[in-house]
Amino acid sequence: MENEILKKTDKTYEEKHFLIGELLKEYGYITQEQIDIALKVQKINNTYLGEVLLSLNFTTTQEIAMTIAKQSNIEYIDIDKKIITEDVLKIIPHKTAKEKVFLPIEIKDDHLIVATENLNDIVTIDYLNKISKYPIKLVVGEKSKIKRRIDLEYSQLQGTIESQIEHIISDAANSESLDTIKLIDLVIDNAIKDNATDIHITPDIDIFYISFRIDGVLSFYYVLPKTLMYHIISRIKILSSMDISEQRLPQDGSFSHIFNDEKYDFRVSSIPTDNGENIVMRILSSNTSAFNIENLGFNDSDIDKLKKLFNKPYGIVLITGPTGSGKTTTLYSLLRHVNFIQKNILTIEDPIEYRFPFIKQTQINVKSGYTFDKAIRHFMRQDPDVMLVGEIRDKETAQLAVRASITGHLVLSTLHTNDAVGSIPRLIDLGIKEQILSSSVLAVLSQRLLRKLCTSCKKEYKITKKQLLEFGFDDDYLKELSDEISIFKKVGCDTCKNTGYRGREAVIEIFTISDKIKDMINKKKSHFEILKQAKLEDMVTMDYNALLKVLEGKTSLEEVKRVIL
Repeated sequence: MENEILKKTDKTYEEKHFLIGELLKEYGYITQEQIDIALKVQKINNTYLGEVLLSLNFTTTQEIAMTIAKQSNIEYIDIDKKIITEDVLKIIPHKTAKEKVFLPIEIKDDHLIVATENLNDIVTIDYLNKISKYPIKLVVGEKSKIKRRIDLEYSQLQGTIESQIEHIISDAANSESLDTIKLIDLVIDNAIKDNATDIHITPDIDIFYISFRIDGVLSFYYVLPKTLMYHIISRIKILSSMDISEQRLPQDGSFSHIFNDEKYDFRVSSIPTDNGENIVMRILSSNTSAFNIENLGFNDSDIDKLKKLFNKPYGIVLITGPTGSGKTTTLYSLLRHVNFIQKNILTIEDPIEYRFPFIKQTQINVKSGYTFDKAIRHFMRQDPDVMLVGEIRDKETAQLAVRASITGHLVLSTLHTNDAVGSIPRLIDLGIKEQILSSSVLAVLSQRLLRKLCTSCKKEYKITKKQLLEFGFDDDYLKELSDEISIFKKVGCDTCKNTGYRGREAVIEIFTISDKIKDMINKKKSHFEILKQAKLEDMVTMDYNALLKVLEGKTSLEEVKRVIL
């Protein structure tokens, strides 16, 4: 983490890390209290302060990189969003890139752009200048991400993961023998590389398919002969500690996998079908630095509003949305901004997907009788300040959550409704009286995830206001627009694997319970009337938020229609 902030002195590495801690505090990423705790932990763990701050989740690798970039007045880039071509990679030898953590990004304006955190490694910079015959321009990236991309990109030069998989499948189709262990490892590696969230193994009559869910959409990848399916399923069951002989009942299991020195956890589910067992593997990264609210697509005013809500002393804040809409990521990204040193935070989850220091996380166990409602009862004896309830599913859980909120606790939870205002009738259906509901619920955040247009191939085109109206947008949203508007549509290229999209971000609406809306709830006003009042109070609805992202060129009308309209 050497850079100009160290004034090129002969300070020890430990002193440099200490300065990083001070700078993180200066830029508002951490507090003095967190530094003091980290210093105490450091004495026990005998490691660098920066690493302790990361392990305690007080900061993220992104915040460290951004701090270095700000102090050095050098551009920060997100490595994961960069496409690196083979000819650029070959400019810097793999050994040098790996040992020195320097990643060539692109050639721009007759300069070789190189990402690193080691801004003061003058010897390596001079060496790169000589071998590349380009002036070197440094940009700052996260060290962990740079290491991961170096391992991935250079290994691909030796032979892509895809080509190795195709080779194994081709051999298996010809000989009906299969290197099962290697194939499963490579399929998992490929899924992680392509940022998949799930791997599906689906049986058919004579064949079976392997598909990945990427950016919320299932994408077909491989097909194998049915005769090899038993070996694949058995290998996954062994990894997941599931019963190989049981093929008639659903099973659940889990395992861990290391890819490029990073640990990934897998939740595995099997169900019997007419054609054989269907397997789905959910991929969970152990890297909690991904939980950064600034990266989720929220605007600054929404982030400020949500941070304030998550630091209220009592009440209920709900997040609604379908499975896979990013509710858990949003919850934990916002929890990072709660003072978990001074507040006792307890969670009940199904299951625990990500683990965080200082937060007491528990997992439901229906077989032993440990359910959401039972957990809330016992939480009340644990001197809680904040309770995170994974989901309000039934009447008893809803009533206990409300009771906890009105007795001086902040309750965070999720609920299944189509929109934010819809949470009001849903809670009433679960037996919560209007007067109690209006005095306990602070706000509801409803969200979905929209795929972002690939910046390498998206194409601009013109559309009329009338066409937007026909598409399903409210006329009120379009009043200030000109008759003809420029927006973008998907195209497809190698960068986005011809999907036209790359990555996702949240589209949200925040429904705050004002005094006027409390009165309307008490008077049993309709969903429509409450929604109308919320709009008068400047609530930005989800469909309007989505329209803004279309106008900004972030996503397409087709994607908005698929997810929201």
